[in-house]
Amino acid sequence: MDPHALLGLQAGATAHEIKKAFRRLAMRWHPDRNPDPHAVEHFKQLRAAYETLIDAVLHPLQDEAPTAAETPSETAEGANDARTDESDGSDERTDVPTGADRYEDLELSFEDACCGGTVEVTVEDVETCEACEGSGRETLRHTRLCTHCHGSGRLRGKRGLTPCTHCSGRGYVTTQACGACGGSGQRHPARRLAVRIPAGALDGDEIRIARAGHPPPDDEPNGIPGDLVVHVHLAEHALYRLEGRNLRMTRPVSALRLLIGGEIAVPLPGGERQVTLQPGTAEARTLRIAGAGFPGRMGRPDGDLFIEFVPVMPRDIDDELRPLLEQLDTLLVRGHSRYLPDVAVWEDRWLGTPPPEA
Repeated sequence: MDPHALLGLQAGATAHEIKKAFRRLAMRWHPDRNPDPHAVEHFKQLRAAYETLIDAVLHPLQDEAPTAAETPSETAEGANDARTDESDGSDERTDVPTGADRYEDLELSFEDACCGGTVEVTVEDVETCEACEGSGRETLRHTRLCTHCHGSGRLRGKRGLTPCTHCSGRGYVTTQACGACGGSGQRHPARRLAVRIPAGALDGDEIRIARAGHPPPDDEPNGIPGDLVVHVHLAEHALYRLEGRNLRMTRPVSALRLLIGGEIAVPLPGGERQVTLQPGTAEARTLRIAGAGFPGRMGRPDGDLFIEFVPVMPRDIDDELRPLLEQLDTLLVRGHSRYLPDVAVWEDRWLGTPPPEA
């Protein structure tokens, strides 16, 4: 298949466009992420198409001379484009054989995602078993009777006796499954990597760790590993809700505190914070604190923090608290037109007017 068509590109695509198209398709078709049985072969085709096109752009044949239609300024401009794409910040050396990128999922807590820091990621590699050199079999020091045919070299089937396939009809075996790899021919050593998480990482973000991906092909001793691409999944939190970069939470508070106002503590992913409540009514209200949400990245502003305060009335009043509440209620009743206007209006209507004469 034509490399341009395979990568979804038009003829004459720049190195930057080629790299971008390959990365997008590699995320979809890499065997580590795509369980489709055809993913391995399709990824190899994508990689081959990428290498063909990028090599043609960055290393054109030396014996190709500009045609008469090409002016010297046009030739220089094309060369400058190639150099710009090659150093576009991807830290990619296209002239060196490179292993495939590896993709892993990482679940982050709200705290780690908001504040950033370093987390440990365990990556399981796939290597050829050195004990059996990838064959999955090891040679026995002494021959053994075949356990399938019990040394006869024959197995009984629907068509009578047939040669035993496990010992090739010999009745004995000289090899067995490799004890180091269980007969798979592969080992799966684990690597622990320290991954730096930028403050303000969101669900769906990707973090690229250079040279921590798959190793280069075995026939390329001078090659370099690919990159490890970590896909961030933000774990749900029992308290916080994220809307874009704005952080929302609900905080129960005494109805009396809502009335009189004052300082109140609020938990945040990065620690506790004191906020000021203005005096008001004992009704639910939302306080907005600019810039106290998720940190912005790549020039984006920080999100805001929205705290919904829900009033809670006291209950299970005991003998110690009851006299104080009685005293408070007495003071409120004396000034009910000011403190309890709804009560004052109701009482004036239904209690302050004498009943009509009979």
